[in-house]
Amino acid sequence: MRRHDFIATLGAAMAWVVAAISFSAAQITFQPQPLKEFLEENGWVSLPLPDKRMGPGSVIKVTKKDGAVTMQWLGDLRRCGITDQEFHYVRGMYPAIGVRESFGVKAAVAAGYIAKLEGTADLEKAGAAIMQIDDSGGDAVDFDALMNWLAKPSAAPRMSRVCSNFLDQDDIYLVSEAFRVSKARYGLVDKNGAKLAVTGGAFGQGSRSSDTLSVIDDLYFGVRHVKQLAPDRFDPRPGPQPVPEADDLLRHIEP
Repeated sequence: MRRHDFIATLGAAMAWVVAAISFSAAQITFQPQPLKEFLEENGWVSLPLPDKRMGPGSVIKVTKKDGAVTMQWLGDLRRCGITDQEFHYVRGMYPAIGVRESFGVKAAVAAGYIAKLEGTADLEKAGAAIMQIDDSGGDAVDFDALMNWLAKPSAAPRMSRVCSNFLDQDDIYLVSEAFRVSKARYGLVDKNGAKLAVTGGAFGQGSRSSDTLSVIDDLYFGVRHVKQLAPDRFDPRPGPQPVPEADDLLRHIEP
């Protein structure tokens, strides 16, 4: 092969390789860390779905049957006449984490806000959502303070029979710490990672469109130190006693 023919052939081959590399790079989309993974790295138990009700003071039933773990939200201690001051509720007990970082969450999280704000998006194409945290924190109640309050003679008359009955059941737990996201930006992506447009009432004007939706709203994504209530309510033994937790059980709930 003559020299100039060899150079031409080599140049064409290199051009094809460069084109192939460029094409491959174009297919690579941003894959943020799953929020579930991030929470577990920071000591939180990720909830199967985020929930506004799952803040500290929530009462849940956690059961395990035939290897399957289920969780049911029953109510909130505040509805039983117990105030935030009495069980020492602290908003922001633990500092914000993940701020200005993006995480992968279920498409249902963004879709729920879009529907609530009367926005529209092609939800059939949605494969996941990307959430950028703008404000977060860990909220908590003091379990020992709650137990001390429940042991007082004045506590029983303030609680209804309904509250007393469900607090005395087996498998009843108190959410004592919860991870809150109070301000975030959400975006939907399709199964290939491409962003989907959000339009409509979510932006206050029907003609506006964007690929992100900014939301200011408390939503709990994780919990920890979910403590069992019934066995410890009126334990006469002096000194602090170990209280069973449901954290390990909650980790086995199917996502």
